[in-house]
This record gives sequence, structure tokens and C-alpha cells, in this order.
Amino acid sequence: MTAVAGAGPADAVALPWHRGPRPGTFALRRGFTGRAGQVVAEPDPDGRTVLLTVGLGPAGAATAATFRRAAVAAVRAAGPARTLRLDLAEAEGGPVPAPARARAVAEGAVLAAYRYDRHRSGPAQPLTEITVRTAHPEAVAEGVAVAEGVCLARDLVNSPGGELPPTEFARRVAGLAGGPLSCTVHEGEALIALGMAGLLAVGRGSAEPPCLVEIRYAPPVRAREVTLVGKGITFDSGGLSLKSQQGMCAMKSDMGGAAAVVGAVSAAVALGLPVGLRALLPLAENMPGPAAVRPGDVVRHADGTTTEILNADNEGRVVLADALLLARDPAPDALIDVATLTASVAHALGTRAAALFTGDEALAAELLGAASRAGEPLWRLPLLGSERRHLGSSVADRANASHRPGDAIQAALFLRDFVAPETPWAHLDLGSAAFNEESPHDETPHGATGFGVRTLVELLRGAGA
Repeated sequence: MTAVAGAGPADAVALPWHRGPRPGTFALRRGFTGRAGQVVAEPDPDGRTVLLTVGLGPAGAATAATFRRAAVAAVRAAGPARTLRLDLAEAEGGPVPAPARARAVAEGAVLAAYRYDRHRSGPAQPLTEITVRTAHPEAVAEGVAVAEGVCLARDLVNSPGGELPPTEFARRVAGLAGGPLSCTVHEGEALIALGMAGLLAVGRGSAEPPCLVEIRYAPPVRAREVTLVGKGITFDSGGLSLKSQQGMCAMKSDMGGAAAVVGAVSAAVALGLPVGLRALLPLAENMPGPAAVRPGDVVRHADGTTTEILNADNEGRVVLADALLLARDPAPDALIDVATLTASVAHALGTRAAALFTGDEALAAELLGAASRAGEPLWRLPLLGSERRHLGSSVADRANASHRPGDAIQAALFLRDFVAPETPWAHLDLGSAAFNEESPHDETPHGATGFGVRTLVELLRGAGA
């Protein structure tokens, strides 16, 4: 792929090359082989532009991810350029259809160009314009829409917890409403009326009140009705089960599930997907205030069942329980909850993958296929019923913690208690995949990743097909 980057009014242009075709002699002298992601920069004689030759690997082995990552490589190699032109003319042929190539390149470019520099006093990044030269502008628009959904989720997660309490999160989401997208914010007495006992218990330790955001997307034609539930703990101190200082540092990201749902809904609206959507976002701060829920307290949910709070830092499953009960009526065709629910899932999958729990084989296949197309690693873990024994309580129907190995499985089993048995349901545990504390990699920056948005969009795209 060829890219041209430049300072001032000049362009940076990236051109794609599969391994095999011969690029310019300059690139060959620099050892260019066409290896996927390899970049060679050649200054233009005018001194204002730089030609970037980007490798795509063997033509027969290219995938959409190959083109996405080539665009990422071009953006990162553009350096101080203000503009970048990505030229797909040399990338014809191969197993990836031209529209899919254009969509992947646009998506990768936007994701790689993302910066969260709202609180920096220095100058913003220089790159202000990216152009993709292709015969398929509609595919570029689709890629941009999905990437902007990811960037929206990243902005929410990257926002400091002190400036994004539940009410501010709700305000930002409400600002997206219009046309087929509506938004209702349930607060105060409305939460009591809805039976949000878990959400109210978790939120009562904070000076910032909890709320529940309900989003509905009702396009004229709907092939399927899907409900998404996103965990929205805008800051998690652990409550009275206080986290360590190190464990608290990235806890502004504990609303990564809610952010991913918002980003996916935003992209679905921009793409005009023919799928009815309902999104439920229980939002709260988990703080150790004088009214905070205590270990040993019991919460009575809207279905009449009870949960003993043994660990105030296992608050996510408690607030999700309320939302899953609310999601029962009306019954959707599919119900998916998305949450940064357990740290233990990272011990199984590392920090770049999320876990999938579901007992529905068809929904599992849909989600794994969507994740593969989106380029987001998703791994299915078992809902081992034997682990349910660790959630027993001597005073309530269940406990929210076991202090035993297998917490990610136990958390998923806890959530399953609140889902109507006949409803196809899946739980995505983002673990540490929602926030990258390492160096940037592929299209993922340091900080918020927006993980889950692309998988959900691919799922919804397939649901509307």
C-alpha cells in the first residue's frame, strides 16, 4: 500500500504492495520485501512530501486485518505530516474484495490516528486529514462509522472518573438521541420503582447518584430485536472492600462495557442497520462513603430473590443483575451483556482477548464469527455448573463472591440466574481488554481500547442481513 505524508500543505501517500510485485528501486535498496506491516519512507524531491511503501505480505494470504494493519502502519509512519493519502490502486486482486479492503483501511487509519489529548498542554497531533483513494467511497464511510464508534467508546473510558460521574455519562449518551434513536435516563424514585435494588446499593456510597440509561434504536425495518446491557461503574474504588492504590489506578475504565455498548449503538445508527436495539446501562460509582453497602448486607432484587454482598468490590454483577431482570420484558431475540467484570479472566486469556460465556450454540457461533471478522480476539470459556456451588450463602439465595478460584465462571453463572431461560444470552467479560496499560500495538493505543464495539457491530450487521 502506498501512502504519502507531508508537512504543511503537503500530503503523505501510502501505497500497498503485496510481496512479489516490485516496488520502486528506493524501497528495494532499503531492503523492502513486502512483508506485512513493513514500511519504507522515500522523501519526494520537492522536500514537502514523503512516499511510504507499506507491505501487505503474500497476495494469497491477505485478510481484511492485513489491510487494517497496513493502514495503521502508514499512519504511524507518517510522523509529523498534516495530511495522509492512502492509495489502494496497487492492491487489486487477492482474496479480499475491494469494498472490504477499503473499509478495513479506513477503519485502521481512524483507529491509529486516535489520540486522547484533552488534558495535555502541548500541541495536538499534526495529522489532521486522511484520504483514502478508492472506487468504493461507501465502504470507506462504513469503516469510518465503525471506527468512530470505537473512538467514542475510547473517549468515554479515557475520561477521568472525576469528570465522568454517572449523571455526566448519561448526559453524553442522551446527546446522541435523535431520529430513530431515543434515550431515557432513570434516576432517584424511578430506580426504586424499577426495582434497581442492586444498583442503588452499589451507588449509595458515593456523593454522585446512580442512574440507569435506556437507549432504543427503532429503524423502520427490523429483522431482529437485540438487547445489549453494559456495566457502567464510572469509577471503582472497591467500596468498603477497598482496592490497593495500584489496583485503583485504571478503574476509570470499569465502565468499559457500557462504553462499548454506546459505541456499537452509535455505529449501528450511522450504518442504518435494520436491527431493533435496546441498550441498558446501569451507571454508578463504587465508593467507600458512610452509606456504602457493607459486606454481609443483603440485596433483594426485583424478582424477589436475594444476594448477600460478601465482597463490595464484586459490584459489577450486582448492578448487571438489575439490568438483566429489566431486559426480560419485552423478551429480545438475543441478549448480550458486556462488562469489565473480573480480573481473573486475564489470568486465563491475557490482556488482549475477552471471554465469551453462553449456553446458546447459535449465539456463540454468531459472536465468535463476528469477533473474527472484527479482528477482536474472543475466546469461549465454559459455564461449568459445578462452580455454582461456590456462590452459596447461609442467609440469602446466593452470594456475590466466593473467594475461590474460577471467579470469571462463577460471575457468569451469577448473571445467568437473572436471565429468562428461554432467551438466547451471552456474557462478554472484557477483563483487562478494555484498557491497555502496555505500549500501543496493532490498532490499539495505550489506554482505552474500545474493545467490543467492532464485534457487536459485526454481530448486528449479520443479524440484519
